[in-house]
Amino acid sequence: MAGVLALDFDGVVCDALEECALVTWLAVKRHDRSIPGPSHVGLLPADFTARFQKVRNYSRLLDHFAVAHLPAADGVGSQTDFDLLFTSLPSDYVSRFTTAASRARDWFRTEETEFWLGQHTLYPGLDNLLRQNSGNVAIITAKDEESVRAILRRHGLEQTVSEVFGECGRKAEAVQELCSRRGITPNSLTFIDDNLTNVRRVSDVGARARWAQWGYQTPEHRQEAKRFDVEPLELSDLPQLVV
Repeated sequence: MAGVLALDFDGVVCDALEECALVTWLAVKRHDRSIPGPSHVGLLPADFTARFQKVRNYSRLLDHFAVAHLPAADGVGSQTDFDLLFTSLPSDYVSRFTTAASRARDWFRTEETEFWLGQHTLYPGLDNLLRQNSGNVAIITAKDEESVRAILRRHGLEQTVSEVFGECGRKAEAVQELCSRRGITPNSLTFIDDNLTNVRRVSDVGARARWAQWGYQTPEHRQEAKRFDVEPLELSDLPQLVV
């Protein structure tokens, strides 16, 4: 029986840094829908974009992007710093932020579809990886399922993916559920994520977890990976990857 390949989406299958920055900005600032998406991108303040890029390296969920609106995020130097900043935000504020960011994303996906799809670029070799494992691929991601399927469809890859666990904040549990559905043991599943925390948690449930080096990461995470012997995965490794 073929193994199962479970992939994160943003930072593993595709790069969507600009789109994430845009919906994060518009979750707090007024979204003037008379202004087209490309113009909104052009209006993003450079200091905010730089701060978001830093925040993105520490984030696992859409909720976490709210930290990009805090000037104190400029001083984040570790995952602990980031987590403290995030937990300082009132839960009702985070909930409103996430709802507004999702609303902005929904607008662009449905009303400015070509612009929105164009903000998602596949990483080299990921199309071949999906096709080679067609039918045995699952996506486990913080992104919503509808967005994931629209992007895959744009690239002719929707049929390669059998399941999407969207808006997922507990990836280890999702892996266990996926294994239960498939009737396989966790060691028959290969999981790839660019977030080291996710990789370590999934590894703890017995899956073969690999840490993608082409997504979002920090020097701190690289040092942690060395301490815990986390196996890195490069884009150049994908053609030889066996699941």
